[in-house]
Amino acid sequence: MVSRKLAPIFVFLCVLSFGSEPFAQQAATRGLTGRLVEVKVPAPSLKGNLLSDPLEQNAVVYLPPGYDASPTKRYPVVYLLHGFLSDLKAWTDGGYQGMHLDRTMDELIKSGRSREMIVVAPSAKNAYLGSFYANSVVTGNWADYILRDLVSYIDANYRTIAQPESRGVAGHSMGGYGALVLGMRHPDVFSSIYAMSPCCTGMEGDFGPDNAAWSKTLHLTSKDQLKTQPRSFEEFYEIVFVALSAAFSPNPDHGPFLVDFPYQERDGHIEKNEAAYAKWKANLPLYMVNDNKDNLLKLRGIAIDIGQKEEFSSIRIAGRMLSAALAEQGIPHTFEIYAAGTHGSLIRQRIETRVFEFFSDKLSFGPDR
Repeated sequence: MVSRKLAPIFVFLCVLSFGSEPFAQQAATRGLTGRLVEVKVPAPSLKGNLLSDPLEQNAVVYLPPGYDASPTKRYPVVYLLHGFLSDLKAWTDGGYQGMHLDRTMDELIKSGRSREMIVVAPSAKNAYLGSFYANSVVTGNWADYILRDLVSYIDANYRTIAQPESRGVAGHSMGGYGALVLGMRHPDVFSSIYAMSPCCTGMEGDFGPDNAAWSKTLHLTSKDQLKTQPRSFEEFYEIVFVALSAAFSPNPDHGPFLVDFPYQERDGHIEKNEAAYAKWKANLPLYMVNDNKDNLLKLRGIAIDIGQKEEFSSIRIAGRMLSAALAEQGIPHTFEIYAAGTHGSLIRQRIETRVFEFFSDKLSFGPDR
């Protein structure tokens, strides 16, 4: 069993006023509630993946109270991305401190802390328990699934404001990483980013060669050795390092995991595997800022937050470095270290006090704006 100290970590890894007119309009629907719609989204971008993941993926869509009451009105959309070892139910079925997306959004809208918007929570859990929202010849093109398949499906089936100024992307941990990279590379799809405790932003701290879990990972010989319910940090690192390598440095010819790792063991020492290491760096936000400066400057808002008691050193160190890199390039953003938070202890609180107020301010709401 996971120790009492580690249990909360793995649970969560596995898991203003903006003008009187908009809120006057919301007042007419305050007695109503929004609703969740469960959908299956065609995923042609995943065709040919080597993990046999299905070409149809689950997603949940939150429709705000006014959606049914005002049948001609269109809404901006926020895409909410879950973390590693988790799935979309982390947002809808109490995974984050008892959070239920529909109840949370209804309360935020009723209290005036959020404007009415559509929220989409997709699943990105694959056979390696996390796709990292990346394109890969092994795991499939999960970035394209979000950017093309999912966004086009939502725009075709719901009354969205189908323009980047009216789309935001947010997420926690793996989802925070996905939000950063998808938004950074595609201002033509998303205009605003909120990354909560984003993982995998740089090769710092516990992503470095001094992490003893790299040696353990390099000695794995079978998928059966991976623990889908890790009981320790070491077991967690093993499975996440495999999943990250499948996303960032896939190699269909290198069994048993079809990956190249960014490190290799030589004479009892862990050293860089230069080719794979370079592929990892090409996918990590800290090293992507310069090449994507123009894209980043097109965004309407970027927010990053990290808990004061964050357990993962790579998140603590690389997160600060990422904020410094953005500042150095003159890219407007907010970076917050919030009190008392661990990696996953206050996600619901951040959703309720920060995330949707941010999107209410940054997104375009069409004529109402």
